[in-house]
Amino acid sequence: MPVVKSSREEAVDAIMREFRMSGYDGASLSRLSAATGLGKSSLYHYFPNGKEDMAKAAGERAAALVVEAVIEPLAAEGALKTRLQKATAGLSKFYHGGKTSCLVDLFTIGEANDAAPGLAKSMVDALLRALASVAEEAGHSKKEAKLVAEQAVIELEGSLVVSRAMGSTRPFQRMLSRLPGLILKTSK
Repeated sequence: MPVVKSSREEAVDAIMREFRMSGYDGASLSRLSAATGLGKSSLYHYFPNGKEDMAKAAGERAAALVVEAVIEPLAAEGALKTRLQKATAGLSKFYHGGKTSCLVDLFTIGEANDAAPGLAKSMVDALLRALASVAEEAGHSKKEAKLVAEQAVIELEGSLVVSRAMGSTRPFQRMLSRLPGLILKTSK
């Protein structure tokens, strides 16, 4: 029997995990209730518009976690390589070493996109800006920096899909090991 969650934040974290495991459409109200340990009426207390509010809350929480784990380390003071290593560690933590799927993908499809329009774009845009800024600092031209950042995000998202399809985190781990070299204008 699931442990009853005592706060909205804990419920949002559980909802986010369920969305990652089951997708938006697969995360039924019953599954979300079981995942949070909250009855359906309690879920509606926290999320009056039901699953749509849950999707918004999960997306906002994911965005905040990415800012904390990845974007803030990239924007911090210090050596570029160190900042990229911290951001890479943040990505690994956020994706549980490549074991969990990406919410950006989830929020681009069907009802999830309708529930939180523009959320996936804003998440990707923030990551692209942060990576491009570091790439520019590393010596890439502004145009190159944007392209390098875009390639890094493409590889990140792709590695998560391939890892999930293969049942192995190796593609994701390889991508993370390549990320600093890609951004810093070196090969790895």
